[in-house]
Amino acid sequence: MKRVLGTPLLEYLPAAGLLAVTAAYLVQAYSYAPDSRLVPAGVAWAMIVLVVLDLAARSRTRLGEAVNRWLNSAAMSRGAPDDAKVRPIDRQIAAVLWVAGFTLALALIGILAAVPLYVFASLRLRGRRPAGLCVALGTGTGLLIWLLFAVVLRIDLYPGLLATGL
Repeated sequence: MKRVLGTPLLEYLPAAGLLAVTAAYLVQAYSYAPDSRLVPAGVAWAMIVLVVLDLAARSRTRLGEAVNRWLNSAAMSRGAPDDAKVRPIDRQIAAVLWVAGFTLALALIGILAAVPLYVFASLRLRGRRPAGLCVALGTGTGLLIWLLFAVVLRIDLYPGLLATGL
């Protein structure tokens, strides 16, 4: 298998595909009126930065190792062979199901309920953090989103299908 910067080429494909989709999304965002493109373009630029960091972290270079240590120290397996970093398929499926569940919650109960619920559930169930901390962080996240969007920006957030009557 061909390697690029010490990493099999196939390991770059998910991030490279996401980068292509994000670039297309950014191009589309710039076709909107200036006021309408603020959020989509901002999200796209943030996503591009994150994907570039992901691509760098996948490389077996000093930069890749530094990015992993700085942003994802759990991904670094000290002294283990490269194959030890690969997650079993059941953990990959679980990660995809968490995103799918979050997406479903966004659609059904809206942003202001789904985001704090996701923060609480992921910290409690996946991160095994104390319940009080999870409640505080979930509530704080919901409050921050409400303050930023509803109060400061005066933007009505999506309430969900259940609130709008399927």
